Amino acid sequence: MKPHAQDQPTLGLVATARAMLERRNISTTFVKFLIVGGIGYLVNQATLLLVYGSSVFWFLPAKDTGFDFILFTHPDVLLFIASVLAVEAAVISNFYWHNRWTFRHRERRAQPFIRFCKFNLTSIGSPVISVATVNVLTPVFDMSPYMSNTIGIGLGTAWNWVWNTLVIWPR
Repeated sequence: MKPHAQDQPTLGLVATARAMLERRNISTTFVKFLIVGGIGYLVNQATLLLVYGSSVFWFLPAKDTGFDFILFTHPDVLLFIASVLAVEAAVISNFYWHNRWTFRHRERRAQPFIRFCKFNLTSIGSPVISVATVNVLTPVFDMSPYMSNTIGIGLGTAWNWVWNTLVIWPR
């Protein structure tokens, strides 16, 4: 089936972008991974803003309410809850888009629910890094939770790439 005339510029742009990536030896899968990660970043930040920066969830503890957690005291339980929820919202979004787009051409050895559980387990390093970064930089260094969240997400990206390509959607 021949593409319509109005589709020609779009096809040309996609072909040009693909040729540039191949010339520079950059994996299109890696570019898709980064795009999905960018979407996950936006989902994470939006969730953090919704839970921590608004009063929509009135039933959660107030900001600056401290709590004891294992061997340390955290000065803001709402920040901890919001950062955990934000990370999980991003994990769900990332799994959906990686499964449907980034790695759709890869072998699928397990059912979607099992892959999602494996995805959650193997990407545990990134959420731990992100949540820890937010919950250290914000209360200890008085940094904006949204800036510290950005730093934490950046630190977890390499971890996710390795585990996603080797375990969840192997070649």
